[in-house]
Amino acid sequence: MRAFMIFVDFADQPAGTDTTDGLYDFFFPNASTWYETSSYDKLVIDAKADTSQFHRMPLNASDYAWNRGITYEQHESYIQDALGAYANVTGEGPPPVDVLYVVATRNAPSITYSPTFMGDVTMRDGAFVAKKAVTVGYDAYAKWGFKLINHETGHVMCLADLYPASGAVGLYVGDFSIMGNINAAYPEYFAWDKWRLGWLDDAQVECLEYEKSSTSFHTIFPLEKQGAEIKSVVLKRNESQAMVLEVRSNAGVDDKGAEPGVVVYTVDTAVETLQGPIRLLYNGALDLGSELAVIDWDLTLSVVGKEDDAYTVRIATAAGDVNTSSVHRTLRQEDGLLLSS
Repeated sequence: MRAFMIFVDFADQPAGTDTTDGLYDFFFPNASTWYETSSYDKLVIDAKADTSQFHRMPLNASDYAWNRGITYEQHESYIQDALGAYANVTGEGPPPVDVLYVVATRNAPSITYSPTFMGDVTMRDGAFVAKKAVTVGYDAYAKWGFKLINHETGHVMCLADLYPASGAVGLYVGDFSIMGNINAAYPEYFAWDKWRLGWLDDAQVECLEYEKSSTSFHTIFPLEKQGAEIKSVVLKRNESQAMVLEVRSNAGVDDKGAEPGVVVYTVDTAVETLQGPIRLLYNGALDLGSELAVIDWDLTLSVVGKEDDAYTVRIATAAGDVNTSSVHRTLRQEDGLLLSS
């Protein structure tokens, strides 16, 4: 992925002792290394930067009214102001790339957060610059660190936000995706997204159609480790809904020491970003001996085997008709823990 990074500051919130080299090093090469690890060496961000100076924006930072909910037009105008400031110094726009990063000084708290611009990025004269843009703000320095790049660049690749529009960050996916929580214990992209991105081959995903009165067994290997083994099982319910099983370990970018095991979630492609298109069915990883009854799907998942770091799961469906009106109802686990949404 070709990227270009420019740095901006403001008359009311200047860079001061902040340096462009320091900000570039804050994000890279760590963000690119994260992608190399997560993608099994299939994606590298080639991130070049103009570190010659902070380009002064034409408005004060406070004048951009940079709060959640800024409009498409406000966002586009901010990016074009940054490109104009760059061109005023260089005499031309930046080279065409896949993604443009516009990075505000860490001394600009008025640029409160770091949204991704999902339209084509152009100069004001219409000259093409990038397919998407990430505008990096104060939250990267105060809270998220370099992995903000990996979350926001996920949007560049059309991945959804998996946290809710309001409420607790982990409401839908707990601690299991950087798209739901940048500081998650398991920040990996879900297997579903890695499959869509082409990082997992079709041969690494076992696909099933939902059938009544069926039993099947599946051995799944850790998502974070390289190898040609099965990394995920996808049970298709209808044209928009599926259940996905994958195994998480303490490898790759999931290296914070969380408990390994089988992670189970649903996908609904008819649900929009911030509304829970992916939802965990159990807020944790299932270990050997765990059993999960998914009432709305009329099935039971049982972890029946474990060899080294691979888990074997039994999927057993009942004879009755599956209720297709809702995926996310009450779930039971053997130890009595209840989850509902």
